[in-house]
Amino acid sequence: MPGERDEGAADACAEGLVARRLRETAAALAPPPGELLSPAAVELWMAGDAGHLHRAADLRTVPIASHRGFAARPIVALKRTVRRLLHPLIDIQSGVNGANARVCTFLLEQLAVQARAIDELQRQVAALLAEREP
Repeated sequence: MPGERDEGAADACAEGLVARRLRETAAALAPPPGELLSPAAVELWMAGDAGHLHRAADLRTVPIASHRGFAARPIVALKRTVRRLLHPLIDIQSGVNGANARVCTFLLEQLAVQARAIDELQRQVAALLAEREP
């Protein structure tokens, strides 16, 4: 009917907007391709995105709340019941999230070490070239 809202189309549109916003944000935060990351930029990523991965890894600690007025208590009780029923899945997902956060941190730390090594090698090459020139 003309007056009814198509929920499926609205959901697809909202998902498309969210996906576009995530791509825009990632593109704005990512360094240009081919550009070396400075150790400071790696540390910034550790504090930002990687830090968020660590903070959000454990789904069991997510607070349960409701913004609905008079129906808030029953809704919170229902959400707690659903959480208890889904506990095995939430526990597994929390473990996977934690492992991903640790791997991401390890890779970023290794990237920072490599960036420092590259900076040192560039200084050594520059010193050798300066020594070689008459």
